[in-house]
Amino acid sequence: MNTTSYHLQACMEAWLHCENLLVSIFQKPVSFSLKTTTILDECARICFGTLENLNDQCKNINELALLCVGICEECAEVCERYKEEAFQSCALSCRNCVSLFAPIATGAI
Repeated sequence: MNTTSYHLQACMEAWLHCENLLVSIFQKPVSFSLKTTTILDECARICFGTLENLNDQCKNINELALLCVGICEECAEVCERYKEEAFQSCALSCRNCVSLFAPIATGAI
């Protein structure tokens, strides 16, 4: 499996968007659903773990890519429900991650 800097960057961007969005929503006086915060947290954790394993050239990257694709897809769907720019940016970065990691997850690469 040959990952590129595009894979690393997509994974890092999804992780950072989710982390930054979590920090931002916890600082707001408005309450967000538990589902929203849980999905953002899980997405950040899985993207970070995938990023670390990509750097270590892990042998099970296909399975990690599948987890990453699944959670990023779910995160994008949740974030797209909100109109705020930060949510829309998070959704976009997660969709980008999905498009780059789907071929790895399915073994096409």
